[in-house]
Amino acid sequence: AQSALLQERIRCILKSAKRPPANMTKEEVKAAQTLAKDKSITILPADKGRATVIMNTEHYEKQMDTMLQDSNTYEILKKDPTEDKKKALKSLLKPLLKKEKISKETYNHLIPTASITPRIYGTPKIHKPGTPLRPIVDSIGSVTFNLSKALVDLIKPLLGLTDQHSPL
Repeated sequence: AQSALLQERIRCILKSAKRPPANMTKEEVKAAQTLAKDKSITILPADKGRATVIMNTEHYEKQMDTMLQDSNTYEILKKDPTEDKKKALKSLLKPLLKKEKISKETYNHLIPTASITPRIYGTPKIHKPGTPLRPIVDSIGSVTFNLSKALVDLIKPLLGLTDQHSPL
């Protein structure tokens, strides 16, 4: 009953909220949409600062391929390890549930139902000569995403960190 009341209050607040004024004109929105459809360019956030970078897609892909060829850092996998990682996580968490070290609710939250394979992309370092790319691995929705968030929440108080320091 209390959660339904809270949901209704939130719904009312959202309904009555005024949209902020647009920060782009209709022409600018149309131009941005046209650019987004152009497959010859790639639009990315810059590595530092709040800048947006437009790169030639061929050049961007070539830089990413070159980066991924570094066999000291990356390896080619024969198969997607997602299912194996899921099984390993379950076998790690089941004993914790049995020994009542974690609740059923926590267990269910940490066990992934549908997981995606993390993806890598590069953000241009516009402050460096030649604009190299910084590799970013996007793990949102991956097997260990919920576990990572839970661990951050556990560790943050020990380090005196706030939500603003959280990497997730």
